[in-house]
Amino acid sequence: MEIDEYKKMYDLEESHWWFLNKRKLIFSFLRKYYPKKDIERRILDVGCGTGIILNEFNKYGKAYGIDLSQHALKFCKLRGLKNVTKGSVLDIPFRSNYFDIIGCFDVLYHKDVSDDEKALKELARVCKKGGRIFITDSACKFLLGRHDIASHARTRYNANEIQQKLKSAGFKIERLTYYNFFLFPFVFLKRKLGILFDTKGSTDLKKENPLVNVLLKFIMSIERTLLKWINFPFGVSLFCIAKKL
Repeated sequence: MEIDEYKKMYDLEESHWWFLNKRKLIFSFLRKYYPKKDIERRILDVGCGTGIILNEFNKYGKAYGIDLSQHALKFCKLRGLKNVTKGSVLDIPFRSNYFDIIGCFDVLYHKDVSDDEKALKELARVCKKGGRIFITDSACKFLLGRHDIASHARTRYNANEIQQKLKSAGFKIERLTYYNFFLFPFVFLKRKLGILFDTKGSTDLKKENPLVNVLLKFIMSIERTLLKWINFPFGVSLFCIAKKL
């Protein structure tokens, strides 16, 4: 990810509808499995970025974060996070069977993850038997656009692909769905028009108009409510929970 992207993320993550929706989705499901904090529970946030999710993980146990970027880790430290270190999902600097929960949020698609199957096996290595991995990632390869390029994306995924890779790594799927479903037609048009008419590398990260931000937060709240009962057949993103066998 470009250096200025981390600054944008740090400035926007608290209130921007996109980041809020992802966090609320993750923790609404995590609470179903882990409703109370356990100080003996160890949690790893792989590719922790600026640390906003890692910070919330501390409410459920002892949380650790790794990221390849020293710039990202600096923002983690600005949040007061101490258990952060430089590291790659391809070579996680912890012993085997160490973590009860692992978060892998928008990591596998990254160009630095040259072998996602190896990455998932490494995640399985550090996960305890019966532990869980929570994953979000970019969906639908045909949506690759300027934002992905600026974010150093290598690919986007479909549900069957993620399911097979997790199964091969020794995980059992407990929940797998697309999300950001309602945004799909708008993102599709924006990404395709961007490819056709704008070759400049840039991203979708920006401060939203306050009214637009409120509207999109409301739309996303409806989507999260529906996700309590249904899976979406497509969407801009993927969400997965898997248990290590």
